[in-house]
Amino acid sequence: MKYFFLLLIFLFSLSANAQEKKEDLHYTNISIDTFLTEMEELFDVKFSYNSSSFANIVITIDQDAISLKEIISIISNQYPIHFTQVDERYYIVKLNKTISFCGYLIDKTHTPVEGATIINESRKTGTLSDKKGFFSLKNNSISDTLTISYLGYKTISIPIKNEINKKCDTYILSPEDFVLNEVIIKEYLTSGIVKTRDGSVKIQPNNLNIISGLSEPDILQNIQLLPGIESPLETASGIYIRGGTPDQNLILWDGIKMYNSDHFFGLISAFNPYITKDITIYKSGTQPIYGDRVSGVIDIKTDQNVPEKIQGGLGVNMTHADSYLKFPVSKKFGVLLSARRSITDVIETPTINTYSDRTFQNTNITANRSLFNPQFSEKKELFYFTDVTLKLIANLSEKHNIAISNLLTQNKLDYSFQDIDFVDMSSDQLTIKNFGTNVSWKSKWNTQFSTETQLSYSEYTLEYDGRNLFINQDQTVRKENTIKEYGLLFHSSWNIDPYFTFSNGYQLYSNMVAFYIKVNDSEIRNSKDNPTHSFYSNLQYSSPKNWLINFGVRGSYYSGLQSTFIEPRIYAERKIGKHFRIKGSAEVKNQSISQVIEFATLNFGLENQLWVAAQEDDIPLLRSKQYTLGTLFHKKTWNIEIDTYYKRIKGLTSLTKGFESTFENFSKGKSISKGVDFLIKKKVGKYSTWLSYSISDTEFVFNAINQGKGFKGNNNIGHSFSWSHALQWKKFQFSLGWKYRTGIPYTRASRYVTRNGTPKIIYAPINSKSLPDYHRLDFSVVYDFNWSSKNDNIKSRLGFSLLNLYGRKNILDRSYPLYRIPDSENNISYELREVDKLSLGITPNVTFRLSF
Repeated sequence: MKYFFLLLIFLFSLSANAQEKKEDLHYTNISIDTFLTEMEELFDVKFSYNSSSFANIVITIDQDAISLKEIISIISNQYPIHFTQVDERYYIVKLNKTISFCGYLIDKTHTPVEGATIINESRKTGTLSDKKGFFSLKNNSISDTLTISYLGYKTISIPIKNEINKKCDTYILSPEDFVLNEVIIKEYLTSGIVKTRDGSVKIQPNNLNIISGLSEPDILQNIQLLPGIESPLETASGIYIRGGTPDQNLILWDGIKMYNSDHFFGLISAFNPYITKDITIYKSGTQPIYGDRVSGVIDIKTDQNVPEKIQGGLGVNMTHADSYLKFPVSKKFGVLLSARRSITDVIETPTINTYSDRTFQNTNITANRSLFNPQFSEKKELFYFTDVTLKLIANLSEKHNIAISNLLTQNKLDYSFQDIDFVDMSSDQLTIKNFGTNVSWKSKWNTQFSTETQLSYSEYTLEYDGRNLFINQDQTVRKENTIKEYGLLFHSSWNIDPYFTFSNGYQLYSNMVAFYIKVNDSEIRNSKDNPTHSFYSNLQYSSPKNWLINFGVRGSYYSGLQSTFIEPRIYAERKIGKHFRIKGSAEVKNQSISQVIEFATLNFGLENQLWVAAQEDDIPLLRSKQYTLGTLFHKKTWNIEIDTYYKRIKGLTSLTKGFESTFENFSKGKSISKGVDFLIKKKVGKYSTWLSYSISDTEFVFNAINQGKGFKGNNNIGHSFSWSHALQWKKFQFSLGWKYRTGIPYTRASRYVTRNGTPKIIYAPINSKSLPDYHRLDFSVVYDFNWSSKNDNIKSRLGFSLLNLYGRKNILDRSYPLYRIPDSENNISYELREVDKLSLGITPNVTFRLSF
C-alpha cells in the first residue's frame, strides 16, 4: 500500500510539472497541427483531434515563460478552439460549433462607418455597426460568409474561414460609383428598405424580410408597401402613384425602358427578384436624368460587379419555377443569367385556379365554361409566361467597367372553344413581348470626375387575334401594337468639393410607335416616329449637418411635335436638431407616349390598352406639375413621416381615361390630385410594425364632359390605410398585414332606350357612385434551413402565404354591358346587366428554394 501511494504521488508530480512547466513560445502563422505536436513534446501531453477540421487555422503566439494552462487559455480566447481535459495528460481538441466574429468598418478617409448592415445569410442573423464602426456577430459557422453593405458603398463578402486568424480586423468600404445620396433611415419599413436624403426609397430584395401575402419577393408588389402608392385592381403592375396612372410611371431595368412589366395579366412582376440588386423609387423630387414620364420612377438595377465566386439558386412555387446563376469567368469578367417560366400549362394548382378566375372573369373564356356542356364542346386553353435575363460584366481596369444587359419577357394565351351541336366557335390568341438590351460603360477618371455612357434598345409587341362565330354571324378582330425604341445616354458627374456635385447629361430616345386594328372588314393603321433630344443638369449641395439641395433642369426637343419644353426640378431637405427633417420639392415633367383604352373587343378586354405617341391635337403631350412639403422624424427604432402633395396633369383625353361609352365625342382634360401620406413605424427587438394612411382626392376636368365641371377621377381613393407586422424568430419569419381603402368611383347605368332600332344606355352623372369599401388580411411565413450542419454552402427556404385570409369578396370594378338576346324566331331584344369584377379570393401559395 505504501508503494501505491508513492506511485500516485510520483504521477501527480509529473502532471503538476507538466502543468506548471513554463516555456518560451515564439510562433508565427504555423498550422494548428504543427503547434499541437510541438506542445506535446514540450509538455509531455497528448492532444486528440481531427486535423482536417483545423485546415484553415494558423496560430500566432509570442510569449515568454508561459505554462500549458496559460497557453490553452490564450488559444481558446483568440481562436475558435475548445480544449477538454480528459485526465492529467490527455486532451480532446475540437473546433467550436459557433464562432463570434467582430471587426471595424471605415471608409477610405479612415472615418468609421456607422449603420452598415452585417448579415449572415446562412443563419439569417445580422447586426449594425456602431459609431466607432465596430460590429460583432455571434453564432457563426466557419463555413459561413458575412455580407457587409451600406448604401453608397460597394458590398463586400467575408468568408469566415479566411478571416478566422484575425482578431477584430479593420475593413475598408469603397464608395459605389456614381452614388451621391446618403442613407438617413436604414430600416425605413423593414430590413432591405432604406430612405435616402434626396427623397427616394431604395429596396434591396435580397435583404428584404418577407412581406404579408407573398411567399417570396415580388418587385412591384413590394413597392406598394410605400404610402401614396396604390393598386386599385390589386395587380402588381397596376401602380398608381399619387393619382398618376401606371403608364405614367417610368420603369427602367438596367437602363432599359419597359413597356410591359408584368406576367399573368398584371398579377406577377416580370422581373426576377433574385438577380436584382436594388430598386430606386421616386414619388416626387425626381432627378433630371429621368424623363418622358409625368408620374413616378421605378429604377431597377442588377449587380454591376464581377462575381467573386459561383452563386446560384432555383425555386418553385404554385405559379412558376425559376433559376439563376452568377459566376466569374476570370477575375475581370463575369456572367449573370436567370430564367423563369410558369407552370400553368404543366399542372393546375389552387393558386393558378384563383389567378385564372380573377383574370378571365367576365370574358368569353369564363362565359363558355359556364354556358356549354363540356360533353358537347371542345376547348383549348394554353397560357404561359416566361422571362430570361443575361448580363455580361467586364472590369477593364480599376477605372473602367462595361456591362451588357439583356431581358426578354413574354406572355402567351391561346384559347379556343367550339360547340359541336351548333357549330358555335370563339377563339382568342394573345401574345405580349418586351425585349431590351443595354450596353453601359462606366468610367471613373479620378476621385472627382466620372462618366457613364449607355446604348439601349427596347422592343414591345402586342398581337391579338379574336374570332366569334355565333348563329352564323362571324366577327373577327385583329390588333397589333409595336414600339421600337433606340436610346443613348451620356452622363457626367463632377465632385467639385465635399459639398457640391455638378452632373450633366444628354439623352436621345428615338421611338417608332405603331398600332393596327381590324374589325371584320374595317381597319385602321397608325405609325409615328418621335425622336426626342434631351439635355439636363443638376447641382447638388450637401451639408451633412444641415442642408441637401438638388436644383436641376431638363430641356427636351420633341421632333414629332416640333416643340421644346423646359422642366425645372428642385428638392430641398433641412435637418433640424438630431431627429427632425423638413423637406420640399417642385418639378415639371412631360410625356410623349401613353396608353389609350380601345373598345374593339369580343368580350375579351385583356388587350384593350394600346401605346400611342403624342400627335398634336389627337393625343396631346402630357404635362405635369407637382409640389410637395413634408417632415420626417427618426429616433432609434421610431420612424414618423408626413408628406403633402399637389399634382396637376394636363393633356389627358377621354381615350386615355377609358370612360363609359356615353361620351362619343373626343374630349381633352386634366387631373388634379392632392393629398397627405402618413407613416409611423416602430421596431422592438425582432418585431416591427408600421401604419400607413393616405387621404387623397383626384379630380378630372374635361371640357366636353359633365358640362366642364370637375368630377371624381376613375381611380380616386379617398382613404387608404394599412397595418403591417413582421417578426423574426429563430429561423422563421412571420408577416401579417391588413389593408383597407374606400371604393373607387363608377358611373351607374339606369336604363337603356331604343331609337331607330339602336339601343343607347342612359347613365347617371359620371363617377357619382362609389364601390363598396375594400379590405383584406394577408399572412406569410418562411423557414430557412440547411440540409447538413457540416455543409452550409447549400441553403434552403420554405415559404407559405395566404392572400385574403378571411375570403372578402371585394368589388374592383363595375360595368353595365348591353346584351343582345335572340328568341326562337331570331328576334333581338336587349338586356342591361350590372357586371362586377371581383378581387382574388382566398389564395394560398407555397415556395421552395435552394441557393448556393
